[in-house]
Amino acid sequence: MTAVQVVILFFSALSAAFWIWEIYVVLRTLHTMPLVEKLPESPIKNPPKISVLIPACNEKETLGKAMELRLQDNYPNLEFILIDDRSNDGTREVAREIAARDKRVKLVCIDELPDGWLGKIHALYQGLKHASGDWLLLSDADVHVKPGTLNRVMNYCLSENLDHLAVVPEFYKTNFFMDTALTVFLKALVVMSRSWKIKDKNSRAFGGAGAFTMVKRTALEKTKGFEWLKLEVVDDLTLGQMVKRSSGNSDMINGRGYVGVQWYRTFAEMAIGMGRAMVVGSGNLNFIQLFAVGLLGFILDMMPYIILVPMGVPYLPLAGAVLSLLTFLAAILVNRLIGLPLVSAFFLPLGNILMFFIGLWAGITASIKRGIVWRGKFYSRKELKKGRRFSF
Repeated sequence: MTAVQVVILFFSALSAAFWIWEIYVVLRTLHTMPLVEKLPESPIKNPPKISVLIPACNEKETLGKAMELRLQDNYPNLEFILIDDRSNDGTREVAREIAARDKRVKLVCIDELPDGWLGKIHALYQGLKHASGDWLLLSDADVHVKPGTLNRVMNYCLSENLDHLAVVPEFYKTNFFMDTALTVFLKALVVMSRSWKIKDKNSRAFGGAGAFTMVKRTALEKTKGFEWLKLEVVDDLTLGQMVKRSSGNSDMINGRGYVGVQWYRTFAEMAIGMGRAMVVGSGNLNFIQLFAVGLLGFILDMMPYIILVPMGVPYLPLAGAVLSLLTFLAAILVNRLIGLPLVSAFFLPLGNILMFFIGLWAGITASIKRGIVWRGKFYSRKELKKGRRFSF
């Protein structure tokens, strides 16, 4: 056996272990994660007040329709804190019209972003000052929430004695290339979360969902708060981690059919957003280290398809065929979990290639600029590293 064949066998075995683990996690997630549609919708006696905090930056095209659906919810003790964060596309005018029509809606306007803050976290920080609820729902402006969702979710929070609940949204169909890349990205998030372990106090597992996160006000007050997260890019995950580390009870459920979002509108927007998350989420890794980690992940992802080609090793193509079927099964299950079209699961190799080059492009760009641009504001990597709170 040649040295090349030994290397191929080594990475094939590593890839097999990697994919078997992923299949296990995805299957267990699908089997154990509660669905909003299965939760009780019975009325709650003395329902706690919910303050829905919705930051919006240039969301004119999506805010009106999303808010129209939210305002149909009949949860009896509810207020909306709509935070316009420096919009220049007419979002503020849309928000004013919504607030004028419904007394449950309060409008908070932000005109300047202080140094040392990311826009969304600063908007939530300001919105919290105007909220009077016992519970806070942190949710993006383009998220669609089906009427009746809040009652079901609050029933679950109370029955499970939770302090924090992340609701994974349904991801609406976009286009072929975006759906294919999203399948890969979201599969990684599902595997990382290990949702069934989040409730376990002895486990380090945690979860978050920027689309829909419920947090008890008293639990948030026991943490270091939004000020501590002011430069944290993955704020939703870090909030879940922060609450759990403060002895809060946390969980994650599936909102398919009740909570939905079109995460990105164009491929360019998706590439910028995902690339930024990968670069900043990598923490203190320099470009060479980031490239090495990304390349290793890419090889493990692609090895089942590579070894389909005969390389002189007996039964290796057969093993590749079995592993390839496992990869497609994992992708199908993930898409079923989050509502993406099943067809994109069958183009998983293309998704892996797209995500690798998105990460590569983002890493090169961030290295050249020595930072990232977000909502028109430049943040140096040094600044973001200092403000990083997320940890594995």
